[in-house]
Amino acid sequence: MTQTNASHATDEVQYDPPEREEWRRGWTVVLAAALAYGAGPVLLLTTASVFINPTIEATGWSRNQVLISPLLTAIFAAFSPVAGRLADRYGARRVVASGLAAYTVVLVVFAFTPLNLATFYTLAVLMGIFGAVGYIVPINRAVASWFEKGAGKAFGLVGAGGAAMPLIAVPLVAFVIYTFSWKAGYLLLAGCILVIALPAVLIGLKTRPEDHVEGARVSEHASTAEDIAPRKILMSYRFWIFALASVLAYGTTQGFLAHMQPIMLDGGFSVALATTATTLITVGVLIGRLGAGVLLDIVSRYPVAIGIFLISAVGAIGLANFALLVPVVIIIAAMAVSVSQGAEGDIIAYFMLRDHGRKHFGTLFSAVYAVNAVGGLSGPYVFGTLRDSTGSYAVASYVGSALFAVAALLMALYWATARRATPSAALENRA
Repeated sequence: MTQTNASHATDEVQYDPPEREEWRRGWTVVLAAALAYGAGPVLLLTTASVFINPTIEATGWSRNQVLISPLLTAIFAAFSPVAGRLADRYGARRVVASGLAAYTVVLVVFAFTPLNLATFYTLAVLMGIFGAVGYIVPINRAVASWFEKGAGKAFGLVGAGGAAMPLIAVPLVAFVIYTFSWKAGYLLLAGCILVIALPAVLIGLKTRPEDHVEGARVSEHASTAEDIAPRKILMSYRFWIFALASVLAYGTTQGFLAHMQPIMLDGGFSVALATTATTLITVGVLIGRLGAGVLLDIVSRYPVAIGIFLISAVGAIGLANFALLVPVVIIIAAMAVSVSQGAEGDIIAYFMLRDHGRKHFGTLFSAVYAVNAVGGLSGPYVFGTLRDSTGSYAVASYVGSALFAVAALLMALYWATARRATPSAALENRA
């Protein structure tokens, strides 16, 4: 190994002074972002499977009719470019706070309004629109303004807020629903925003002043990429290879997430055991968030993404063979699936920041999230349809495993085409 390569390898694994300075200045922003994200609109998505069976019993509607999490996921993604532009113009704190306040009002109205399918979906759409404004795109925009060297860990810690909160929220929501009613669960989610998310945003979510980051570069390649117009990037074949890998992984994880509690119940778990398993699955999400964040900062990002998708593919095969496995192995398989759920947001944010720099980060990050709306909307419904037509979740789980594998192959193709897309192949493959 040459002296230059040795020095580069050392730089990759050591925690150098510039990164320490980033954390000294930006750790409070990461903390506020993690609390805002974890206790915000994402909490409804991570607890959605707990609502399914009680809502069916209370309303008599079908499984697919009570599924609002895929609709919310799709709207969050579809409106993310709007949220990004609003954050660019008015600042992340003001935008996120406004979105969370409006979202909370809709949750309260949802809990107290007599519902038919029309009002049910109307209020769900409003949740999606206002929730998008208080969701991950404007939050991560604020975080990205403070970090270069430690961006992977920063994004990972923000995502960890969304992964850790369900450890408390899932059993608490289940207790409230089964003790009072399914609507009481929505009031609990509104309370989490008022007590945790909104104060965190108002106190700590700040965007670094532009004069401090003007001209700052994430990498040599990003320095060149920042001069490329977003429209040209969005029309490139490599962007769409990445976007397709992302939407397949995202749609599959949303399918599993929306149905995880019913998967456990259909497999013979009691409500208590299924709730415990669903709670423990968030550990997998947390591992995905933190593990991906750390690994993305110290090793090549491509094998990190490929490995995570393949781990989830194996876990999905385990869930497809539910009857053959003992409960502990089933829970481990579900945790393996949830690793992609945890890492997906980190992967999108980190790849967009490293490949294209900070200048157009909000536009490109939100564009991938908007594409993910297709998977977020279709994944849970595909899972529900396959379950209703076959009588079990086995086929859906096998399909999910195949989609994770295809996402890994597409990410490998994205890696393979990097040499032709960058001025310095060696730098691109090491970044």
